Amino acid sequence: MDALTSYQLLGRLLAYLEMSGAGADRGAFDNALALLSNEHAGDDQRVAFELLVSRIPDYFPVPPVDIPPVAPPVQRGSIGYFSDD
Repeated sequence: MDALTSYQLLGRLLAYLEMSGAGADRGAFDNALALLSNEHAGDDQRVAFELLVSRIPDYFPVPPVDIPPVAPPVQRGSIGYFSDD
């Protein structure tokens, strides 16, 4: 892999990590560089950005995503169709 392609993938990976909240410190840079170098074993191998993103949990701590409930819990109620009058 040529240096320009590696540099572009590293830049995209660092931007993705910064936007996802992983930070842009030296540790994040070192981990991103390790991820990129481990995935690019040969010169003729092209690794897509999607593959790098799928390998992020192996190199970076990813907090679990807490999804809020879609709707409030269902409770028994009455809308007044029947009355005892």
